[in-house]
Amino acid sequence: MRMLLLLLMALSVNALAQTQPVGMLRIYEDNDLFTLRGSDRGYTNGTRIDVFYRRVKPDKSVFNKLLLKAGDSSINTYSWGAMHMMYTPADIAATQPDPIDYPYSGSLFISHSLHASNPKHRYLIQTEWIAGVMGKYAYGEQLQAYVHKITKSPEPMGWDHQLSPAVLINLNVSIEKSLLQRKHLEVTYGTDIAIGTMRDGIKFYSTIRFGKMAPYFSGLIEQYSAHNNIHRLKSYFIVRPAFDIVLHNTLIEGNVFKRGIFTSNSNEQHTPVPGPIMNRFLTSAHIGWVVSFEFISASFTYKLSSPDIKYESSHAIGNITVTLIL
Repeated sequence: MRMLLLLLMALSVNALAQTQPVGMLRIYEDNDLFTLRGSDRGYTNGTRIDVFYRRVKPDKSVFNKLLLKAGDSSINTYSWGAMHMMYTPADIAATQPDPIDYPYSGSLFISHSLHASNPKHRYLIQTEWIAGVMGKYAYGEQLQAYVHKITKSPEPMGWDHQLSPAVLINLNVSIEKSLLQRKHLEVTYGTDIAIGTMRDGIKFYSTIRFGKMAPYFSGLIEQYSAHNNIHRLKSYFIVRPAFDIVLHNTLIEGNVFKRGIFTSNSNEQHTPVPGPIMNRFLTSAHIGWVVSFEFISASFTYKLSSPDIKYESSHAIGNITVTLIL
């Protein structure tokens, strides 16, 4: 904890001394405890940290060619990140989870992305590559048991029957375009495409922002920075309705090649099990508030979505995000 405080103090001093932002640190937490409907059912927790930066010199590597740019006027923001996600069933006291309910599932992965924004033509492209693991090597059991212990919550009893280990490799591409841009109001529309062993599908959405804010296509870091902006304080709201077509979600359905559970206390370590009946068409809505001053920003977002699994109820999750300009 002392080292983390020293790091944040050093970053803060550096941010104040900078005349122009050179990077950004983002920490966010998804948790259904942040909602009035808090429970461990379904997607229960996601913790992520990202470091964003600008390149001084062009990257001529072969891998860089796999990251899409937004034309000659592109403002390119690169990032490296790490994330941990967990799914759990409705009854965490059961030692034998219901195979047609949400499974016990943990995943841990790293990401490398490019956020390319074109302020001239008002569109952006974000390319993200993901690599990681699902199953016992993601340590979902240990993390949830620790959190429930310190919060004095019921102990999850079914992690001995979590989804079998799997390698996660995914390519996610997002494209957004301006529909309306005014001083205190912006409307965009976009598409997300996901291909790989983690998730396959396509999402259509629209983002509505209103309040005191930087232009959406001015660059990712510039949205949170006070540099060259007469408004040192930014405060605005976000509404994002979406429609999602899901072809496969390994974190719920299991390995794309062979679904099974890992039973750590028996000889049957990879037991085939039936999968839940999935909803392939999902709707969701994000409602959020963002406030930033100088080099620091915080946001809270509430997301309500239709269930991933048929015959389940809709699911709500809250997100708290903190960003620090470097």
